[in-house]
Amino acid sequence: MGDYKFIKDENVSGKTVLVRVDLNSNVEDGEIFEGARIEKHGQTLKALVEKGAKVVAIAHQGREGEEDFVSLKLHAEVLSEQLEKEVKLVAWDSDFVSEIAALPQGEIILMENVRFNEEENQSFSTEDASKIEWVSKIASSCQLFVQDTLSVCHRQQASVVGFSALLPSFVGPVLESELNALNHINSDEKPAVFVLGGAKIEDSVSLIQTLFEQNKADTICVGGLLGELFLKANGKVLGEKDNFFEEKELTILVGQASQLLSKYNEKIVLPLDVAIMDNDDEREEVLVEELPKDNMIYDIGLETVAEFKASFKKAKLIVMNGPMGVFEKMDFEIGTKKVLDAISKTRGFSLIGGGDTETALQQTDFSAEQFSHVSLAGKALLQYISGNELPGLVALQK
Repeated sequence: MGDYKFIKDENVSGKTVLVRVDLNSNVEDGEIFEGARIEKHGQTLKALVEKGAKVVAIAHQGREGEEDFVSLKLHAEVLSEQLEKEVKLVAWDSDFVSEIAALPQGEIILMENVRFNEEENQSFSTEDASKIEWVSKIASSCQLFVQDTLSVCHRQQASVVGFSALLPSFVGPVLESELNALNHINSDEKPAVFVLGGAKIEDSVSLIQTLFEQNKADTICVGGLLGELFLKANGKVLGEKDNFFEEKELTILVGQASQLLSKYNEKIVLPLDVAIMDNDDEREEVLVEELPKDNMIYDIGLETVAEFKASFKKAKLIVMNGPMGVFEKMDFEIGTKKVLDAISKTRGFSLIGGGDTETALQQTDFSAEQFSHVSLAGKALLQYISGNELPGLVALQK
């Protein structure tokens, strides 16, 4: 699993431990929706303080300029309730070095949203990141660094790669469980079936090529916007959804999808039907042969679900990343829900990808326990599966 050190093997009693966690949550009207990330990383913080550590947690929330770019005040309150212990929020413009120095054994500080300090798209080498003032100041106040989140490891941000040059660095329990699960993708568990959907289709197109070239996938089922892209590549005119592809400048991907279909046609399972919103704002399922339609496509249909399920029967590994439709809309969560239900009943190892898929899991009333592993990572998971090095993991191995 790589040359890592694990915090579970370290005596942390009396030591000040800096932990990079992921508390990033959906935000609406100033309220946060507590998800699996806060719950899982809260367990990491609790385990450390129960072992007598002084804990300093660093996390981000949202993206600058968007509604979810907010303070971690509410996150600290949620963690305080979850841990039945005060989690004190500390601002970056305060004397945080003194705050950390005064931290009693078994207590927790949560630093304010780290993206108030760093831009999402900034990239640093480990050495350059370690020289940034706030990084070196906080590292000088701590004795160990724990990386506990796969979801940020694809970024070369200061809070991801900077501390490993300054402190003994360890893998935390949440990240460890992610790495254990991802080992299955590199194993010989065959047949391996991937179910790919969601709206971020650029990465998925590249991923499909990599999975086939590296013989990691035997079958790939495509749904959501990705499935619609492959329908276009297969010569189908969608109707209203074609305008969406034009507006989002996604038609450039049709050529790539077409090449993949010509090379791996028998291994890619396309939608047989889709669900549109009819003129009465109701769900209506139409066969692909009945396209184009003047109504927007929002989901896969039940015949497509049945076709996907047929691919699952003998699978020893099933990986799902991305919902099958716009699950947030009433009646258009059906495709995602039925595919998840089918995966939950298979005998193979089931890995459910993070991001929107994890959100869909909650909204369709599934629990993580119904699957072998539910990842908290989105893009980082795709990057890992594609065989790309993740800077955050590379930094831990130095």
